Amino acid sequence: MLKNADLIPTSVLRQVIAAGSVTSARIQSGDKGLVILFRLGMTERLLGAARGGIRYFHSLDGAAAYLLNHRIVQFDVDIPHWKPAMMVRNYKGAQAALPISGAAIREERLPENVKI
Repeated sequence: MLKNADLIPTSVLRQVIAAGSVTSARIQSGDKGLVILFRLGMTERLLGAARGGIRYFHSLDGAAAYLLNHRIVQFDVDIPHWKPAMMVRNYKGAQAALPISGAAIREERLPENVKI
């Protein structure tokens, strides 16, 4: 993970985006949630929080919404060790969250009069 010295505050990020210097963005899992990394030329910078430190997101929707609000519509997602809050919770009577396998997916058949 990048150090706090490699942060980019939102105010500076707006100027960098306006100048067209952001070449890519990536959402990845961090220590306390999801973080956003911006590639500026050959360097990568973490999104900084308003009051210092790293900006963490608790949902993929929140991180994606942040990027979309800043007019970044293409980005990578690298979250192999992150689990959504709904998968972590264990409700009474709920089955443990398991990855979906091909055998578990039910095949839906279209009516005979429907042509594709």
